[in-house]
Parts: sequence; C-alpha cells; structure tokens
Amino acid sequence: MPAGQIEAGAVRLRYELAGPDALPVLLLHHCFGADLDYWDRHLAAFKGFRTLRFDARGHGSSALPTGPHTLAAMADDVAALLDALNIEAVHYCGVSIGGQVGQTFALAYPARVRSLMLVTSTCQMTPDQAAGWQVRVAAVRAGGVQAVQPALMDRWFRPEAAGSPGYRYMDETFARFRPESFAAMVDAMRGLDTTARLPEIKVPALVVGARDDPGVPPAITERMAALLPRARLEWLDPARHLATLEHPERFNGIAARFLAEVCDI
Repeated sequence: MPAGQIEAGAVRLRYELAGPDALPVLLLHHCFGADLDYWDRHLAAFKGFRTLRFDARGHGSSALPTGPHTLAAMADDVAALLDALNIEAVHYCGVSIGGQVGQTFALAYPARVRSLMLVTSTCQMTPDQAAGWQVRVAAVRAGGVQAVQPALMDRWFRPEAAGSPGYRYMDETFARFRPESFAAMVDAMRGLDTTARLPEIKVPALVVGARDDPGVPPAITERMAALLPRARLEWLDPARHLATLEHPERFNGIAARFLAEVCDI
C-alpha cells in the first residue's frame, strides 16, 4: 500500500493509496480541519475501488505552502498529486471544503473526473458568511483554534452525537489544527461561487445534504443538485454539518449504491 509524503506541485502532501492497481481510483477529500483519517469510518463503502486519500495543504502532516491560498490552488494540488502518482482520472468524493475543491477541480480539469460526490458542501460563500469566518480568524489568531472549537463543534454535530467516535475524532483532530492553516483555508473559501458554472459539470454526481446544517441551507443543497445535469440528491437527517460522521453507516450505503450504479460494479 503506497503511503507517506509526496511532492505534488507546490506542496508536499501526506497520502495513502490502497487497493489493487486494476481498480478505478476514488479520491477522498476531507473537510476543513480534519485529515485523511476522516475516511476511516467510510472505507467499507468503497470496496471495488482503489482509494486515494490525503491531508490537504495545511492539514495533518501536509505542508502549508506560501500563498495565495485559493480553491483553484487546492484543485491544482489534486491534479499534481494525481500526476505524481501517474493517475489519469478519478471518481471524486469531498466533504465541505473538500466538495468546494471538487467542484473547482471538475471545472478546471473535466477530463480527470469520472464522477463527483459533494457532501454537505456549498457552491457559494455569501458576504455574511465570509464576514463570520473572518471573525473566527481573528479569534484564532488571538487565542488559537481552541477559541472557536466549541462553537464549531456545535455547528458540526448535534448534541446527541457528542461522544460518538466521529465526534471524538473531529474534536481531537481539530485541536491540532494550526492557526495559520485555519486562516489560509478561510482565504481559500472566501471567493467561492461556482453556481453559474455547475451546469458545465457533466459527470454523474451525488449531492448529500443535511437539513439542519447551519453552514449549508437546504435551498443551496437543492440548487446544486438541480444545476448539476446528472445529479442525485440524498439527505442525511437528522444531522448538522458533518453528517457522515453522525450517520456513517447510512452514508456508506448511499455512497456505495451511487458508485455501484456509476461503475456497474
């Protein structure tokens, strides 16, 4: 199982590539503040695939290169990772910012995407949302990520999920998130607005939302699914933003069915 650190264009990334060479590759992009271990609870859904997961720039053991930090730069990181591993094209699954990068990657590199799963992600960052994230950046610069961690955990999980394996994983991993990485990822998200270009993404797509997600209103999730020409919409309820960690088995079933249909496996 190839794993470790690899030079991918402008950044050194920690990655893991698992599965027989003959299988199609599924690239997994974690959420803001997590790392490649986010997917530990979901690997069972991806039998029949060679899985490629990695720590995004500034996360986990991956480096944070000199900016500017943009979603386009993060999409270039994905392309460079595939080049370094001699992978032509992938099925792509991204959660939250991972889905934002996925949209950007699919638009910039359409020939390299076979299908697209966008999980509790969004296609736009409103001025009010951007302002709220800048307030969090100021708090993190003053007091570290612990200054915003309780409030973010409340956005990401319902109280009923506190203490669950997914909650504990995210709580422990986010506590190690570097303040400079937090600020860089907010910079990357700030200019997001792929709404008008979503009809250009022609591959089969799965949009997964949570109606109680405070970061992605249901209307945005529904709009994304409507604008993507070959999309299916699924809900993971009740849940907040990190719905797959609240309902890992249900998400695994949804993802496995979608991939089976896309790849006829």
